[in-house]
Amino acid sequence: MIFNGKPIDQISNDEIDVLVNEHIAERQHLEFKATINYQKDAEKLELLRDIVSFANAGSGYIVVGIRDDGKGKAQKYASELIGDTKNIKKSVQSLCIDYISERIYGLEVETREVHGNPLVLIWVPPSNRTPHMVTFQNRTDFWSRYHDGKREMTFSEIKEAFHRDAVALRLTKIETQLSSLPKLIKDEKMREELKKDIQSGITPQLSSIDSGSILSKHTGDHFVNDIGDQPCLWIAVTPESPKQDLININSQQIQQLFKNPPDRRSGGFNMEFLVSSIEHFDQRLKLAVQYPGGIQCLELCANGHMEFRTPLGEIFCWRQSQEEFRKRPRLYSYPVIEYPTTFLRLYRAFVDQAGIKCGFRLQLQYRNLQGYALFPGDPDNNLNYIVIQPVTYKDKHLIIDPRSIGNDFIPDKEAYDLIETVYARFGFESKDIPFYNSTEGNFNFLS
Repeated sequence: MIFNGKPIDQISNDEIDVLVNEHIAERQHLEFKATINYQKDAEKLELLRDIVSFANAGSGYIVVGIRDDGKGKAQKYASELIGDTKNIKKSVQSLCIDYISERIYGLEVETREVHGNPLVLIWVPPSNRTPHMVTFQNRTDFWSRYHDGKREMTFSEIKEAFHRDAVALRLTKIETQLSSLPKLIKDEKMREELKKDIQSGITPQLSSIDSGSILSKHTGDHFVNDIGDQPCLWIAVTPESPKQDLININSQQIQQLFKNPPDRRSGGFNMEFLVSSIEHFDQRLKLAVQYPGGIQCLELCANGHMEFRTPLGEIFCWRQSQEEFRKRPRLYSYPVIEYPTTFLRLYRAFVDQAGIKCGFRLQLQYRNLQGYALFPGDPDNNLNYIVIQPVTYKDKHLIIDPRSIGNDFIPDKEAYDLIETVYARFGFESKDIPFYNSTEGNFNFLS
């Protein structure tokens, strides 16, 4: 892929200059434009179709300010034609917000000068909310990108895209999207078939992303957009070199590990889902259970990505009355520590079983944590709750950005590093973390 799928701020001027100097041709993930006349409806529509086509095809770049030779090869910079790049940037952003549905999260539009030549760079990132649709002038246009250019998607392609959409599972969203396809879906049977397919909950199409940094950012963005204002813990680990079938999710051994994780503690806050059966999709395994405040779920993808989320509800805030929870929710130390520890122990077992050789990217987020309190020390020591005052978190979120861990990572050590950061954000020291045996280098939870 051109530019290796990098965000705009990671693309150097030299890389852009190569496009012109070597007369690089347009391709499935790259397009040139001399300028954009944002006052003409025809050009607005063409731009929207370009952006949507990239989103529906996996990603791509539009470089505004380079003229091609009429056959798609970059000819020269179009400094005399491009015009006001700031206005172009503002117009593109506004058009995308107003006339593309679903919104393309992570879309970047930036101005740049290369050797005095003004440009506007547009990066359409991989999206898990396909298919995207152009709604300009009351249209319902679905376009995608191919090796020979862009064209309107067929019904079967739209249906396949819905199979990959993990966000459009809510019935109201389904009905909205179905009603926007009157020209494509005239047969009632076809409408019902598509509706059933969307509800089946197929995983997002992440298998085409071969960069761990991009995949970890993409899944993180999806979680943030999906969770909204709900207080929630999210943990994720992503291979540095993800690829299709890195983990054979059809393997009986993998499915057994997924359902019966190692070192599970009866009644503990771990990766065991006693009241849930495995949901098996084309590219992932999923366990989910409805809790007060939201859904707790664990997902393992064939490309090696694994993530866990759980609401910060009354179960996470164990040993609190409903009234106390409403006034001042207090995180219980066991889930704060046990969830990341057992998550990494399980992933270690998958790595060993699948024989994965690369390193990984580990991240953790507490979203909408403001106002939640945490006690230091052992939660089973009742004296702590009498003598020590808990600390209330003041920021909105607690985010630990993706960090690299080696292929030979030790689960409890990496979990300790995450937990130490969480406690530090509350203002605590390492000695305030319970259950950790520094001599053995692991966590010991009561049975």
